[in-house]
Amino acid sequence: MTVEEKNDLENFVHELQQEKLNLEKDINQLNLVKIQKLETINEELEKRSDWMDKERIKAIKERDNLVRKVRHSNEKNWKNALKMISVLGVLDLAVIPLLITLLGIPLQWLFVSLGLVTFFGIMLITNYMSGTSPFNTGEIRKAITVSLIIVYLALVPLFAFEIIEPSSGTSAQHIVNNFTWLIGAVIVLYFSTRPIEEYIKKVNKE
Repeated sequence: MTVEEKNDLENFVHELQQEKLNLEKDINQLNLVKIQKLETINEELEKRSDWMDKERIKAIKERDNLVRKVRHSNEKNWKNALKMISVLGVLDLAVIPLLITLLGIPLQWLFVSLGLVTFFGIMLITNYMSGTSPFNTGEIRKAITVSLIIVYLALVPLFAFEIIEPSSGTSAQHIVNNFTWLIGAVIVLYFSTRPIEEYIKKVNKE
């Protein structure tokens, strides 16, 4: 091997080593850039995780506050409903009979008054508890059922103790029996119409 070839070989080896060093330098620089990017991404993820934790805690607090408000609102609704029921009971048991007695109105009007006052009272109470604006069929159904039962419970003792005497040609037993059948039919319809409504709604949705 000549001296010139030997020098060329050494130069080639030197160039290869230089390229190797340059490649190692580039690789190290790329690794450094990757590390910096990963650190930046990690910091962003940590910040986002902290933000999500804060939002989760905030959402939990808001949920707890909402549950507390709803519970307080329900308690308030029940208290108001009990007050309304108490007022309705006083009207049915004391005020209406007292007015009819003092004014000398025929005792038969007691049933009409009890029915009307109870009907509208129960309808208002159920509408208040449901929170709906218009009256729905369920509220009206409850009001009709309760008002008829109240009238029935007032009618039976008055006929049983002969405080009210039926008109000529009819017997108290006959009136009570017919009214009992009516109350039974109303109660059966009350409990049977609800499943039918649910079934119709289910069929319409399908």
